[in-house]
Amino acid sequence: MGEDLVAILELDPEISGGKHLDDASLELNMLFSTHRRREPYALWWGRSMTTTPPNPAGSAEITDEISGTDALALRPPSVAARYVEDRRELMPGHAVKLLRNGVETFPAWLDAIEAARSRISLEMYIFSDDAIGRKFADALSRAARRGVEVRLIYDFVGCRDTPAEFFDRMRGQGVHVIAYHRYRFWRPRFWALLRRNHRKTLVCDGRIAFAGGLNIANDWVSLDDGGGDWHDAVVQVEGPAVAAIEAIFLRTWNRRAKKWARLDPVRLAHPPAAGTTALVVISNSEMRERFAIRRAALHAVRESARRIYLANPYFVPDRGVLRALQRAAARGVDVRLLLPKESDSTVLDLAARAVFGPLLAAGVRIWQSQAVVHTKVLSVDDVFVSIGSYNFDHRSLAYNLEMVVNVIDPRTSADVIAMLESDIANSEELTREGFGNRPLLVRLLERLAYAFRKWL
Repeated sequence: MGEDLVAILELDPEISGGKHLDDASLELNMLFSTHRRREPYALWWGRSMTTTPPNPAGSAEITDEISGTDALALRPPSVAARYVEDRRELMPGHAVKLLRNGVETFPAWLDAIEAARSRISLEMYIFSDDAIGRKFADALSRAARRGVEVRLIYDFVGCRDTPAEFFDRMRGQGVHVIAYHRYRFWRPRFWALLRRNHRKTLVCDGRIAFAGGLNIANDWVSLDDGGGDWHDAVVQVEGPAVAAIEAIFLRTWNRRAKKWARLDPVRLAHPPAAGTTALVVISNSEMRERFAIRRAALHAVRESARRIYLANPYFVPDRGVLRALQRAAARGVDVRLLLPKESDSTVLDLAARAVFGPLLAAGVRIWQSQAVVHTKVLSVDDVFVSIGSYNFDHRSLAYNLEMVVNVIDPRTSADVIAMLESDIANSEELTREGFGNRPLLVRLLERLAYAFRKWL
């Protein structure tokens, strides 16, 4: 067992023991007790939790390229900015659009790929060899043939059911393809099985970016088109933060690509302002900023005053997240959770139900949807919205590569709430009395599953 894995296993008792994960010693454990790998390109901003890199000349202030009265108009109000942990990382100047489910997301992705003229950066956990997957493979291949630099990272475990020939065909058309943590049986590494790339991002021409929870698979295709009609959300971003989303992709790409296929993000031009919405892009890396996304979500929850909407498919939170939600409900915040009644993991469903009792007792309202709600969204006080790939479970916290886009915008928040309330209207609300009537054996299985949540 390598030192890198030992460091994470040493971290697990801290998490499962309910200790405060914002403690600096835990981050130092992750930073210094694990392996390091030299970056092919020196990314002179060290933190992955950033919207735009600081000035390499030495200024740490994050600024945009707008000046004069426009800059004053775009500056986010301090009242709304309180939901962001570090206001210096909150940057205005974006056009943001919510895309719901595959029926809205897949056409937008395909249109962006078809419109690309210089480069495409695609990062996907699941890329299936099915009808929608082949449609995307054809679109990427056409882009490569017309001279676009196409880079694709797919997760080896996430795509375990996709034949290697599917990606080989794209390589033959000029698409640069990398499998993240490919497992080789003649060189087994248990660490490679644990560490997964769970991000789902697309950036085209450094101009437009997408981030969210959708994978490229028929599960996200509508029922009318023969798919599974999984519910999900993606945020479309135009503006300066597109460069940050692509830099996060390139940070992973450049560590694995051959030298001739690498791209230095520092040399890429930052897109100009495209709107007035303020946001911050937050990601983790394999070893650094493991708690950045969780910490940002907890900060917003602790700042809540009116209501919280949270949708997540694999909701197996640690005790710190549970306490934050319970305390929010105790101070009168309307806390609502939207979860699938059955996800694609029975064991995770059992582990999730282990926390329903304490949440219901604290006044948190919980709805379970018959549809598979794969949506990963947090909305606070009709102003703050977080959309991305992050699950509130141990795997996203300790092992996976994840990314979220945190937006300060009442209009985007209204769109998200309308989407969630539409799903809630077709879901069943749990009651404390009804949920408490579960058989004893079921309760024991739930507690057992939650006890082993760090291995799920």
